[in-house]
Order: sequence, then C-alpha cells, then structure tokens
Amino acid sequence: MKKLSLYITLALVSLVFGACSDEYEPWGNPQAYPEEGAVTIPGMKANAVATQDLGTAGEQVSLFTLTAATLPEGYTLRNARMELRPVMLDGATPTTISTTIDGKASTAEVQAMIEKYYGKRVEARNFSAHVYVNAVKGSQAALIDAGTIAVTVIPKAPALTEYLYMAGDANSWNHSDILHSPAFDGKYLGYMYLTQSGFKFCTQPNWDGTNYGKDFSTDGGAANIMMTEANGFYKVEVDLQALSYKLTPITSIGIIGDAAGGWDKDIVMTYDAASHTWIAKSVTLKDGEIKFRANGAWDISWGGTELKKLTSNNGANIRVNAGTYTIKLKPSYDGNTQAELTKE
Repeated sequence: MKKLSLYITLALVSLVFGACSDEYEPWGNPQAYPEEGAVTIPGMKANAVATQDLGTAGEQVSLFTLTAATLPEGYTLRNARMELRPVMLDGATPTTISTTIDGKASTAEVQAMIEKYYGKRVEARNFSAHVYVNAVKGSQAALIDAGTIAVTVIPKAPALTEYLYMAGDANSWNHSDILHSPAFDGKYLGYMYLTQSGFKFCTQPNWDGTNYGKDFSTDGGAANIMMTEANGFYKVEVDLQALSYKLTPITSIGIIGDAAGGWDKDIVMTYDAASHTWIAKSVTLKDGEIKFRANGAWDISWGGTELKKLTSNNGANIRVNAGTYTIKLKPSYDGNTQAELTKE
C-alpha cells in the first residue's frame, strides 16, 4: 500500500506543480482542469452498472461505481462527472453530467440529455461515458481519469393526460380538435380534418402544456408535423408511449338504416370545412333507425342513444321519426361525436 500511495503522491504532485498555479475552484469552471492534464491511478477506475430505468429511479440514478485507490494523506475526491456520447449518433457533441463520487446523477438531467439526442421514445439508449474526478487538497486539485464505460438508460415515459388537442393550419391553430385516451394509457383517438401545411399535438387547449412537433419533439422551436398524405378528413390515432401516430382517411360518411331506405345503401353526406361538419340536406326519413358510417363500410360507424354523445364503439341504432331533415354530423373523440337533425 505504501508503494501505491507513493505512486499516487508522485502523480498528483507532478500534475499539481506542472499545471496548477491558480487556487482551486469548484467544477463549474471546466477550463481549470483540462482533460488533457488528467492522470490515471492504478486501481482507481469507473465500473459499469446494469441498465437503468429512469421511470423507477427516483431523484437520482446510478450511472457507475468507482473503485478507489487509497489517496495520499489530505487528499479527497470531489467533482465527479461523466462525458457521455450517444453510441449510435456519429458526430454528436458529448454531454457532461455531474455525479456524486459514488456515480449517481440527477434523473431529470439524464432524462433531458436523452431527449436532446433521441426525443421521448421509451427505449434503451446506449452511451459511451468517460469518467473524471478531482483529487483535492487545500488549494490544489488534480484531475484523475477513471476510464471509459458503457452506460445504458431507459428514459421515463411522457406524462400521460386524458386529452390531446390538435392545433394546425386546418383549424387556424386554435386547438379545437380533441383526441381522447379513456384508459389514460397514452393512446388517443379523434376525428379531424388535416392539411399538409402542418400541425402539432398538445396536452392543453393552448400552448402552455407539452407540445409535440416533428418527430414528437417537445422543443419549443420544433417544426410542425408535416404529413405526406393528402389534405382530408382522418381518423387520428396517437400513441405517446411509442411516439407515433396513424392516419386513417375518411373519404365519405353516409346515413344508413331502415329509416333511410335500407341497410344496404348510404345517403352520402358532404364535408363542410367552415363548420367542420358533415351535412346532408333534404333527407326524407321514415319512422325507424339509422346510423352513420365511414367509407361505405362498417369499420368505422357511429351510433348511440343520445345525439350529442355518439360513439364508434358498437353504438346503438339511432331512433328517428318520419320527416324531411337537414342532418349534420361532427365526428370527435369517442362519446363526443354529435349529430343534429333539423326538420325542414
């Protein structure tokens, strides 16, 4: 142990007298301890830990452990930090994160780092991490290179809300189109008109919440989501766990039922962009039942016992009375789709 302590002393002293004439300052001024002046100490190295899940980590997450050699009298270890580079992103600038001496970092800081490189998709992310620590005695500080390790971290899933709002060129950016997640599982469904001019999904009916732009980036300057599909009306499904969305085009909506001439032919409705509704005028109905369906098929249909709360989840047939009507349908999230029958 004496030989090891002597080696450390010589290494530290040579570094201190060769490169440190200024007084010691905390690691907030990285220029005081340039990496090119670091020394390696036998027995002092960083060790990798198992994959860490930020969703269960608490306020701090363990990124490494340190096997520390015995330091000369009066020296203590301080200012541990890691230089992390994403393994799969060539040319990415590394991020330096401060840690405790036992290798724990702020969970929020690690989450922010992952989002900076990869966004919020919940999957394991791999980094190459170089660990540094200072040996400090009084006004003297030496930089120790503890080696490079592999770090694998799973980011925390986005906070889930019951509703998402679409703001885009199609609704004048006023957050009026709503998607619903009844199970609070991050999977949302809604019906709306979209254009290639772009849109975003938002957790509040304004810009005060989390706003998802291109590639589901939540950066304030993120570009809009730009779909390649044609302008049109869509069933929109968003999965915030997978950070993905799916568009199912609705090219037509029709009225069908024994009150509307039978269950084998639709009375076609027309989309009105100004009111965001589907309309059919001068529709003659008999006493009986109707439903609304999309694309001339039963994959998407609406029914229910209340015209203001129609559902696409196996809704009941809608009872109607004989007469001639202007019929309107405004598809929204499930249970919020509204129909209106006005006698002419």
